[in-house]
Amino acid sequence: MVIGGRQVSITATKQRIVLTTLLLHVNQYVSGERLIEHIWPDEMPRDAQAALRTHIARLRQVLGDDQGGAGLIRTRDHGYLIELGGADIDVVQFRDLVGRAGLAADADTEISLLHQALALWRGPALADVPSEPLRRVHADGLDEERMRALERWLELGLLAGRHEQLVGELKTASASHPLRERLWGQLMLALYRCGRQAEALQAYRTIGSLLREELGVDPGDELRHLHQSILHADPALLLPAYAPSSAGEPLSVSMPGAEVPAAEPSPAALAGPPHPAELPADTAGFTGRVSEVERLRRTLTSHGQAPVITISGVGGVGKSTLATHVAHRVSSHFPDGQLYVNLHGATPDVKPLDPHEALARFLRSLGVADSAIPPEVDEAAARFRSLIDGKRMIVVLDNARDIAQIRPLLPGSGSSAVLITSRRMLASLDGSSHEQLDVLSEAEARTLLGNLIGAVRVQAESRAAARVIELCEGFPLAIRIAAARLVSRPEWPIRPFADRLALEHHRLAELQIDDRAVRATFQVSYQDLLEGADGIGAARMFRLLSLLEGPDVGVRAAAAAGGISTDAAQRLLDRLADVHLINTNVVDRYSMHDLLRLFARERAQQEESDQAREQAVRRVLHSYLSTARSATDLTPSAGWRTELAPQSLTYPGEALTSSDEVTTWINGEIRNLVAAVAQATRLDDDGPALAVALAAALDTPLDRRGRWRDELAVAERAAEAAHRSGDPLHQGISYTDLGWTKVRVGRLAEGIADLSQAVEAYDRIGALERQPGPLSGLAVAYRQLGDFEQAIRYHSDLLVLNRQLGSRFNEAATLTNLGLVYQSVGRYDEAIEAHTRSAAILEEIGEREARVDPLGKLAESHRQAGDPQRSIVCFEQVLAVDEAEGHTGTYWQAEHLWGLGRALNDLDEQEEAQDCWRRAAAILHTLRLITTDEFNEIQAWPGPHPPKVIALNL
Repeated sequence: MVIGGRQVSITATKQRIVLTTLLLHVNQYVSGERLIEHIWPDEMPRDAQAALRTHIARLRQVLGDDQGGAGLIRTRDHGYLIELGGADIDVVQFRDLVGRAGLAADADTEISLLHQALALWRGPALADVPSEPLRRVHADGLDEERMRALERWLELGLLAGRHEQLVGELKTASASHPLRERLWGQLMLALYRCGRQAEALQAYRTIGSLLREELGVDPGDELRHLHQSILHADPALLLPAYAPSSAGEPLSVSMPGAEVPAAEPSPAALAGPPHPAELPADTAGFTGRVSEVERLRRTLTSHGQAPVITISGVGGVGKSTLATHVAHRVSSHFPDGQLYVNLHGATPDVKPLDPHEALARFLRSLGVADSAIPPEVDEAAARFRSLIDGKRMIVVLDNARDIAQIRPLLPGSGSSAVLITSRRMLASLDGSSHEQLDVLSEAEARTLLGNLIGAVRVQAESRAAARVIELCEGFPLAIRIAAARLVSRPEWPIRPFADRLALEHHRLAELQIDDRAVRATFQVSYQDLLEGADGIGAARMFRLLSLLEGPDVGVRAAAAAGGISTDAAQRLLDRLADVHLINTNVVDRYSMHDLLRLFARERAQQEESDQAREQAVRRVLHSYLSTARSATDLTPSAGWRTELAPQSLTYPGEALTSSDEVTTWINGEIRNLVAAVAQATRLDDDGPALAVALAAALDTPLDRRGRWRDELAVAERAAEAAHRSGDPLHQGISYTDLGWTKVRVGRLAEGIADLSQAVEAYDRIGALERQPGPLSGLAVAYRQLGDFEQAIRYHSDLLVLNRQLGSRFNEAATLTNLGLVYQSVGRYDEAIEAHTRSAAILEEIGEREARVDPLGKLAESHRQAGDPQRSIVCFEQVLAVDEAEGHTGTYWQAEHLWGLGRALNDLDEQEEAQDCWRRAAAILHTLRLITTDEFNEIQAWPGPHPPKVIALNL
């Protein structure tokens, strides 16, 4: 390693492991746990973190703090980072060179870049790093990257006619990687082109024997096809530029750059068939799509039968641009020409091209006179297949409407490749490969915008440019239109244009220029949808889904929007996904790009009445409410929360029957539920009441799982709805839930204010039976503020009130909270008694889920009373209850793990204690109850001081 021009040798094995791990994740933090796993895979020292810090310190010394190594290794939170430029790391250089090679405009440049990349290697990856876990994770992947680059370099050499020079290289490579069929195929081809047919056939027998002996399989289709071609001396195996003459003259091969006298073309050659070159011009400054281009290029240029590939995606995502670019990249592999036709399957105001017309164009390109073109599709298709049989051509069928349009245009033999673009999946096309194209990444979109309007302009207004990219959502068409608008007004700053795009009702109007428009592109897909099977229903579903404000939608919510069965909704959703008007990356979850959502809302406003739109939204909200009430019904003491209006619901929800089902539902829907409460608030008539009812039904399931951040988001929107409705009951419920949640997360002053508002609201309507809720929250807040006398007074009064009201559940909750006050003032015997009585009451009334709270507090009381052994037993018991009652991954499990860690720490079982604290921190971080900095601190060096959220509630 070279640091500041100085050669540094890292001889200590553990330091070499640390350095290698950091270099493999250059400029990224690597956790201490990962480094420890790599250094000590079998048996780690007792204090591995301390040992790791020692090795880091020694490595820093070796790198030289005052000789160019200062600041190379940085420490933050729970991890370490080595900060270097990409040009300083050989693997980064290698990947950069390979990536640039994949984008090279010509073969010579690609060969040169790959040669530079391969020259960086000095042997197998990580061969001198003595860490099996590290090699297991990274070495195979790195070696595979090297082999792919080597195979591509060899492939280009063969295409350049360097077969004689490459035979030795190929023999060495195939011997080093004896089961890699592609290398053997390249060796066979090189030997055959050198006139060494017998050796080529022997190479096939060698790899065949190896595969059967080692793996029990025969060579793959590609290698078998090549073997047959060699046996039959297939002329297609020879490079066209070096094919032997019919008189059998010896093959003459020259190195690239050498001058070869041009042969005089024969009359037969002059009279030969046409050589079509119909591809549209490649897009200047083609940007991004590196992995897609490489994947398509590899598929199109592999040996064996030429493929049929479909590229599908929503309009404006860049399918045609990608297909044209890739076809240009691989055109040298198809020496007999390139055929191209735009089938206008999704062109605004243009009728889709008839298959016979497309065939007529192809036949004319292949030299058939108009008068000789058969009048029938089947006959014309047969003539087309005959003319290209055995030829190496690439056929681009751009903008296809459906399978019926393209089937007659497919070659009959496997010598020609076909690239198809379509807004439909075309999944029923037998034997084809499929590439589903999505929008550009943020980095790709930024590069594209910079290429179009100038990188300096983008850099000068980076925030405004980022906003334009965000609002265009990575759609290449939208970015190109936005760029054209900006280029046409070079004096404009980017910010005003970004502000105009930010207005939803203006955005689609802004994204149009000349004959290009995002709206028109989407309109074609929409019209095409209407004309197919289930088209009217699918188009209606598309419109109604756009009315929902959540980030995605499940099948039941979609069914509710349409007022149809879930089976019918599933069918329509699949139809929309097939034409890429919605996305589905998770089973039974569907989402819509914002630009498409805006278009669909436009269609809904024009094609659906105000009443129909509102009813669709209301059905979804009612379905969510029904399911939320089903979840709340599993907690008997919260039954009153399901009694709020509305009671007559227009669409049913899911019937949840277990705590695990509730957890799964919440995990999948929580962002939609927060959005649903907000959307209900804005509805007319009973919208605010619906929002309060939904929030009330969600409160207990969220609270029981410690989802307090989500509970807070729901409660804030419910309080807004209650304020809008003006109903004191709504205000009492919403402010109680909001205040309690704020107290949970430590926002005490705000929580006290909200709880006080709830008390006043209940007073206005004489709802004495509701007062224990906010009063209990106030008592807890006073405890957390350290006003223990006031807290005890509140709790004591609440015990009397709850017994008068006959509320056993609230009595138990008050005892738990009173016990916490006793813990705070050192009255441990009274705390133990209060928690024991609380748990007994909850067991008696069937509130088994709720028992975990007093049981955990009881365990902590034993620890504080000086009995850590008994505390450990109690914490282990309550953790078993957590698992049995579905509380895995909840706040309660985290609280109990933290408490168990404290008890273990009291007995000097520090390693086990730290493990408990780390596990607790992971749960709290997932629930967003601690910050990333807090999480990292605990993971790096956990101690007995609990996070704020634990300290407030344990």
